[in-house]
Amino acid sequence: MAHRQRAKSSALMLACEWGVCTFAGKSVEEISDHINGHLKEHLSSPTNEPGVRQCLWRGCELWVMYNPNDLIIHVNYHCYHTRLKYAGTRLRERYKDLPPCSGENYIPDITQDSLVCSWKDCDYTFNHPEWFYRHVNMHTDCIDNTSRIVCCWKGCAAECKSKHRLRDHLRVHTQERVVACPSCGLIFSSNTKFIDHAMRQIAEDQHRFMCQLCEKHYGSERLLRDHVRGHSSRAQCPHCGVISATQSSLKTHVKYRHSEERPFPCDFCSRRFKDPYDLQKHVEIHNEDLAYYCSFDSCGFTARSLQSIRQHHKRAHEGTGLSGYICHICEKCFSWGHTLTTHLRKVHGLSCPPGRSRFSYKRGGDGHWRLNTADYKTASDSGQNSTSPAPAEAVSNSQE
Repeated sequence: MAHRQRAKSSALMLACEWGVCTFAGKSVEEISDHINGHLKEHLSSPTNEPGVRQCLWRGCELWVMYNPNDLIIHVNYHCYHTRLKYAGTRLRERYKDLPPCSGENYIPDITQDSLVCSWKDCDYTFNHPEWFYRHVNMHTDCIDNTSRIVCCWKGCAAECKSKHRLRDHLRVHTQERVVACPSCGLIFSSNTKFIDHAMRQIAEDQHRFMCQLCEKHYGSERLLRDHVRGHSSRAQCPHCGVISATQSSLKTHVKYRHSEERPFPCDFCSRRFKDPYDLQKHVEIHNEDLAYYCSFDSCGFTARSLQSIRQHHKRAHEGTGLSGYICHICEKCFSWGHTLTTHLRKVHGLSCPPGRSRFSYKRGGDGHWRLNTADYKTASDSGQNSTSPAPAEAVSNSQE
């Protein structure tokens, strides 16, 4: 549906959102040089708390302690993110029937470890995502066109049929993205995935495409095809019989439920972890000082980890303060899906539907999430034994 096109540099209008600044650059280089001026002034100015700096990008609440380079990388990602959101704006202008997105502005966490080139015999490190991705693409340009192009990223030996395919493949290693939603900030590896994201914003009562296998409805034929493909590609766990939608999700299930391998050790204690993200979250608890502060005035909450400060922000300051999850049996309220799951298992004795490894929840007309009882009905209709809980109103899909 969408063709992969990038706006010409001369057509770019990249807005600086630092404080009250209204500057707009016509190229990534111009906006980057401008933002570097803000950073130099910000890092050289005195603060009430030495070593503590706040990102002044509008809508951002990040605080950085002791390492100015972390703030530089973060702000440079804002610059890169601005270009991706501009690409999303241009796509919305081209496809005027795309529904609006109502999500909050989002920017992913990024560290210098993720901006290191791991191409064979290359170990360049960058503090700006744009320069990092351009550098990696330069490696593909230097490869001779042959019928067999091998990825030279460390630990990878994938073969591609063309330089173009290799460039797409390298995004798996670098996490480069080509477009972002201008409303919520979510980033995507292709224009098509961004359009799919936009189509998911269509109100459920306007979903015209129904799956004949499970009666779920979707806003576009492409989303329905992707869903139906999941029915035919389901994979069964050899250890417990759980059915996963894809081989990738089955691999993740086996790693966390049935494998004892923990290849990522903590440098500060004896604990080990199954993936780098879990390790990163754990390392934050070893901070001797309170590294994160709540940005709301008159709120003195502090925490050692970014995860803790985000949980505090969601519970104390977001929305109306109402709990997001409600038990459909006793109407008890919970802030998190996993706590409702524990409640359903221990208090009401419910178990997951046959072939599922977790409960799934749907949002009702009141905005709260309740157990998706349709999963039990589907299992019963297919001849599997299940204990069906009491029914609950549901309008849109989600999982804990």
